[in-house]
Amino acid sequence: MIRKAPGIVILLVAVTAALVPAPASSAFESREASRESREAVGSAAHRWVRNPLIVSFSSSLSSPPPNIKPRSDVVGALRRAFQSWGTVAGVQFFETASSAETISPPAEGDGINLISISNANASLFESSDAPARTRVFHDSGGAIVEADIALNPATQFSTDGTVGTYDLESTFAHEIGHLLGLEHSAVIGATMQPRQAKNGTYDRPAFSQRTLSDDDVTQARSRYGPTGASIAGRAMTNISGRARAIFGAHFFAEDVASGRVVASSVSSASGQYRIEGLRAGVYRVFAQPLVGPVTATDIGASGRTAGLTETTPAFRSFVASYSTPSQSLNVSSNSNLKLGFAVFSAPPALTPRLLGMNGELSTAPLPLRPGQTFTIYIAGEGVDDVSLEGISFSSSFIHIIRESLRETAFDVTYPVIAFEATVDAGIQPGDYTIRIQSRSGELAFLPGAVTIEGP
Repeated sequence: MIRKAPGIVILLVAVTAALVPAPASSAFESREASRESREAVGSAAHRWVRNPLIVSFSSSLSSPPPNIKPRSDVVGALRRAFQSWGTVAGVQFFETASSAETISPPAEGDGINLISISNANASLFESSDAPARTRVFHDSGGAIVEADIALNPATQFSTDGTVGTYDLESTFAHEIGHLLGLEHSAVIGATMQPRQAKNGTYDRPAFSQRTLSDDDVTQARSRYGPTGASIAGRAMTNISGRARAIFGAHFFAEDVASGRVVASSVSSASGQYRIEGLRAGVYRVFAQPLVGPVTATDIGASGRTAGLTETTPAFRSFVASYSTPSQSLNVSSNSNLKLGFAVFSAPPALTPRLLGMNGELSTAPLPLRPGQTFTIYIAGEGVDDVSLEGISFSSSFIHIIRESLRETAFDVTYPVIAFEATVDAGIQPGDYTIRIQSRSGELAFLPGAVTIEGP
């Protein structure tokens, strides 16, 4: 549409992010199938230029429909989610009340940033049991001018961890990320990863997405400052003597000192990636195709990755090498490092697709606790060719128990391995990677698969 204002003409474009169901994998040892959903990407990588932002709380928040468990702290959950993002993005949110219950249609915004859980938005979810949708309007220059969030009135929510419901604060936290212009992340433990587990997954409340990950923080910093340092480059391969850009390569950086996953990026159709928002430190960078718990179709619908359906050309995961024995990279404040990579094109044979614990497979991160021992599952093609020596974690505070590796039976079409690991009490909160290597030497990563929450 064309919206006119005194002296200017603004082209408004609406994009939508919507949670939709993901296939579940039933476990041989579990009571029921995995409880999770995945989100179809829709919001482009835009940002607000105004600050503070006025957000309107629909009257439906204080008089919620029956799909919200009685006595749930709806408004409190929303306020906490806004506070989490406001703190890291430096954005102030001013709350107002609104009697409106229906978010703006895609063809025309009304300038009100409405948050609603009303039945009036049921038509948005006619073909899906998705938990939520965020509709973002931006002008021709890419500045966000309106963003609305609607929760599915036919999906069950709670704030107390009731099994089978979605956690309201986690849902709000994810959607507010879209409201701020963030796209989906392929880091499994990130709030902005495209799948949200229901409470009861792994026999635990699904609260981990309430807490913003390091990757979420760096994505917010890259848009709203301080921008920090960056690592950028291009991923290329050679096919029949012809250079080809790799579309959909997932690059992620880990802090060498702690092992935490701190930032990530997915390469565009031209092969370009950019890991932004980094603080000064020492990092290692890894690259992998999007064939795991977060897939290429989860990531690619708009923005830099519009049209992404699979990583092409195919390649195998690798550790980005820098001419230093430790393969680590010193990054100073506000530095902009250029690192390009040329790799052989080969389809991966080692593709971990699911992970799990407590007798259940899922795409949700594993919420491990310091000082305890856990049985961990990894499922996917080629995992039965991994020895115990080929399994490691990005943190030295997580230890694999010797002689614990075994194959196990789940109702999936690919192999599943299980092993025990102990988490030391001194581990820092954050998201950590599980790394596996086949006997033939092929690497694969589950970035952010382990999440350690603070006290």
